[in-house]
Amino acid sequence: MLPTPTDNGARLAAILPTAIASMAISAGSDPSQVLYSADALPDSTRSLTTELLQSGKVPPARSVLIVVVDGLGHANLKAKAGHARSLSSLPNRRIETVIPSTTSAALTTITTGVLPGEHGLIGYKIRHPRLGLLSPLKDWAGVVESDHWQRCEPLFSLTASFGARSVVIGRPAHASGGLTEAILRGADYRGGQTIADRFSIASQILREESPTLCYLYVDELDKAAHSEGWQSDKWQLRLEQLDSAFDDLLRTLPGDIGVMVTADHGMIDVDEAKRIMLDASLLPDGAVAEIGGEPRMRSLYLNQGFNATEVAAAVQASLGKTAWVGTREEAIAANWFGPVAEGVADRLGDVLVAARAQFAFTLPSDDPGALLMIGQHGGVSDEERGVPLIVGGSFVGTGIVSAITELANLRSS
Repeated sequence: MLPTPTDNGARLAAILPTAIASMAISAGSDPSQVLYSADALPDSTRSLTTELLQSGKVPPARSVLIVVVDGLGHANLKAKAGHARSLSSLPNRRIETVIPSTTSAALTTITTGVLPGEHGLIGYKIRHPRLGLLSPLKDWAGVVESDHWQRCEPLFSLTASFGARSVVIGRPAHASGGLTEAILRGADYRGGQTIADRFSIASQILREESPTLCYLYVDELDKAAHSEGWQSDKWQLRLEQLDSAFDDLLRTLPGDIGVMVTADHGMIDVDEAKRIMLDASLLPDGAVAEIGGEPRMRSLYLNQGFNATEVAAAVQASLGKTAWVGTREEAIAANWFGPVAEGVADRLGDVLVAARAQFAFTLPSDDPGALLMIGQHGGVSDEERGVPLIVGGSFVGTGIVSAITELANLRSS
C-alpha cells in the first residue's frame, strides 16, 4: 500500500503567491485582485491564497528575494548546521516538497503555485502522448505545445500590475531552453556563474529603488550530492559557499526587503550495494513495456491486457521491503499530486515503485553516470521530501512562516 502524505507540497506552492501578496500590500494594491487576475491561478490555489490572506499574517515588503537551493533538504541542513551558521540562525520550519520529490516537478510548483497534477511536469521521466518518454529537465526538442506540456502560467508577470518587476538569477547556461521558458517566463533573466556571483547580482538589484521580486537559483549542492554524496567534503564546501554569500547579502540588505529560502527536495546517499537493477527478473513476464521516473521513483508502463493491480501486487512481492508499490490510481486517490488535470495521469506509468530506506532502482538502459550516482532523490522519504522554509530580512519576527506552515491541506483531489 502506498503511503498517504500529510503535505503534498501545498506549502511549497504557497511561497511565491505569498511573496507577491506581500509586495502588493506594500504597493497599496489588493493582493487578492493581483493573484486572481487573468485567471493566473486555478481554483485550488485560489482557495489556498485566500486562506493565506485571511490569516492576516502576510506582512508588506517592498521587494522580496526567494532563494531556491536545489538539493538542500531540511535534514541535510540540520545535520550540517555548523557549516551554515547564517542560514541556521534564522527562523526555519520544515515543509514538504511535491511527489515525486524531483527538480522539474518541484521548481514548476514553486514558480506556478500549483501542484504537479495540475502543471503536468509530474516526474523526472514521463510519457508525452506523441514523443514517448521525456525528461522535463532537458527533453524539449519537438515539444511544440510547451504551454500544454507545462500547463500553468508562471506567476512572475503578476508583479507588473502594481508597478514591480520580476528578475530570475541563475547560471548563464540556464538563460534559455525549454524548461526555462516553461517555468520562468515573465521574468528578466540575469546570469551569474558562481554562487557568489548570483548573490552579488541579487544584492545590487535589491538595493535599487524599483520594487523587485527576485528569484535566485542555486544548483551546486545538488550536483555535488549526485556525484559525491551529500555527506561529502564537496557538498559541505558548496554549503559553506552558499552560507557565506547569503550572509554577505544580508549585511547590505535594505530594511524593507523580505527574504525566503527553500529547496526543491532533500537528498539521501545510496550505497552501491543498495542500487538494485530493476530488470526482467524482478518483473512479471511480458507485463512492462517501458520504465520511466528515476531510481527512487520508478514508473512502470504496462503492455495492453495486463491488470495494474495484479502487476503491482506481483512487483511488491518481488521487491519486498525495499519499495512501496501501488497503482497510479492509488497514488492519485492518496492525493500524491493534488488535483490531476485531464491527460496528466497518462503521463505516469500504470504502476509506481517508490524506493524505501536507502535503496534505489537502476535500469539496464541507464547511462554509466546514472549508475554511479551517490546522492539520490525522487522518493517519498522524510529526508527527500522535507525542505526548509527560512525567512530573513524584514520577514523575521512576522507571522509569515506560520501563515504558510499552518495552512490546511487544501489540495484534495
